[in-house]
Amino acid sequence: MPRIEEFDRENVLLKAMHVFWEKGYNGTSIQDLVAVTGLNRSSIYNSFGSKLELYQETLKRYHKSGNAQFQKALMKARNPLEAIRLIFEGFLPEIMNDNEDKGCFAMNCKAEMGNQDQDIRRWLLDQQENTLAVFQQLVADGQEQGTINKEQDSKTYAYHIFNAFQGFRMTGILVKDRKVLQPIIDNAIKVII
Repeated sequence: MPRIEEFDRENVLLKAMHVFWEKGYNGTSIQDLVAVTGLNRSSIYNSFGSKLELYQETLKRYHKSGNAQFQKALMKARNPLEAIRLIFEGFLPEIMNDNEDKGCFAMNCKAEMGNQDQDIRRWLLDQQENTLAVFQQLVADGQEQGTINKEQDSKTYAYHIFNAFQGFRMTGILVKDRKVLQPIIDNAIKVII
């Protein structure tokens, strides 16, 4: 008969995510995870399979919160161009309030693990493709409505926006100055209007 988990899985994932976020995957030991979650090693392995599988679950949990930011911007925007701007600006508070300079957990994963594990690489590529698809659809809709220029195709502009967004998130690790970050957003948008 399978054992029933006697802990709050979401709470454990949140605590584990913060350790991975702070130390990186390779810098986090099982002992670190035991200390922060309050679970013993066997409970971690029985409940999550391995350190890598626990890491993957924390990435999925983090990604849900990022998706919520995107959805919030999409729901609030009056047009596709405004949606793109609101996506960027929706992450400004997170960047400005990141006093520990941790940056984006998923971007940190991409830098550390993107070429280290094939399952994580596939997951990162899937998330990238999903984000690119959102940007490409927004650009195509904006081009159709006349709020975004047609000098380049929607896929090319989607890559531009995606690249600018990632650069914006990376810059925000070390720079917390709105006077620097806002023009990054403005300049990314200028290319497409």
